Amino acid sequence: EYTDVVNDLNAEKLAKFAGLVLFANIDKIEDDKAQALLAYVASGKGFIPLHCASYCFRNNDDVVALMGAQFQRHGTGTFRVSTTEAGKSHPLLKGYRGFESWDETYVHTKHNAKDRVVLETRAEGEVQEPWTWVRTHGKGRVFYTAWRTRTAW
Repeated sequence: EYTDVVNDLNAEKLAKFAGLVLFANIDKIEDDKAQALLAYVASGKGFIPLHCASYCFRNNDDVVALMGAQFQRHGTGTFRVSTTEAGKSHPLLKGYRGFESWDETYVHTKHNAKDRVVLETRAEGEVQEPWTWVRTHGKGRVFYTAWRTRTAW
């Protein structure tokens, strides 16, 4: 079910779904909506913020921490990411061979390494910028990737 209404982030509405995909640029979240989202994931549900979602809800440090990091800046370019050692053995990437694509070269800030497993990184100068990761929150799980490309995995 698609919605672009932030008010749908409430316990009653969220209870209908096993997972929530977020692909948006929504700057702020009200405290009650943030608490509903955090409780939803902690209860055992899935949260899948994709690409620009890491720029959402910047006014709430708990939601930024839930995502695992916050978008800081980007350029553009054609690149291939590197699978981390943890990614090589993670079931999510079983059989995944990666790809090269043009995309925005996201750099994140406010990294939350707690309960986060980085699966892919992208070279940003001498630094390996976390690109795709999973993390746990209570009984729930989070998947994030900075990819926005339409290339099929």
